[in-house]
Amino acid sequence: MTEASMNRFWKERFEEELTKVNASIKKKGGTKKYEKVVERVGRAIERYPSIAKNYHIEYERDKDSSDKMKEVKWGIKDLSNQGKNFGVYFLRTNVREFDEKVTWKYYNLIREIETTNRQLKTDLNLRPIFHQTDDRSDAHLFFGLLAYWVVNTIRYQLKEKNIRCYWTEITKRMSTQKLVTTKAINALGESVELRQCSRPSKQAIEIYDALGFKHHPFKKRKICRTQRPPEKPPSCCTARKT
Repeated sequence: MTEASMNRFWKERFEEELTKVNASIKKKGGTKKYEKVVERVGRAIERYPSIAKNYHIEYERDKDSSDKMKEVKWGIKDLSNQGKNFGVYFLRTNVREFDEKVTWKYYNLIREIETTNRQLKTDLNLRPIFHQTDDRSDAHLFFGLLAYWVVNTIRYQLKEKNIRCYWTEITKRMSTQKLVTTKAINALGESVELRQCSRPSKQAIEIYDALGFKHHPFKKRKICRTQRPPEKPPSCCTARKT
């Protein structure tokens, strides 16, 4: 089970790299040269060798320009016998009252606790504590545990939808959606700000749907501010009438 979950994780990463390659081919100013695209795919294969060996990748040249790539296609080979090559895990315990399923659940619980400690220390910056008073240190710990409660709730809801990702991976997927702010001055001299969210990726949409959230946190917003003329600085000298 552990090895299968690891393979699923690296499989998602590898396919994400291949999807980025195709997106770059279709994007204006992206990498389209045949040799460059092959090199980029090769770097992905070197990064995930244990998963890449299960894929067959095809390169299609552009008919109008032979030195450019049209599309990269990939597929999964026959993996019916892959499970036979998985390793075997042995768990040893001194509690004889537990059966195999309960022992495995406790083992996963220990792994979850280790993940919790790692998230508190790294992702949520619970440590080190730079505060010098007890009240501020207690507040820091309180907000850290409160943040973990939110993180754990989100991960639990995603697990119910069969999305098993660590918090680092979740934030990485959601960081692809950006808030874009455009500023300009109109003909009336007013400052106009236009704010809108970019389109979420497929993985971000999957997380939104699993949590029951909208794909865009807010609609397009327009803010108009009237520019005031700059005030003249007060004069340091005043003229006297004679």
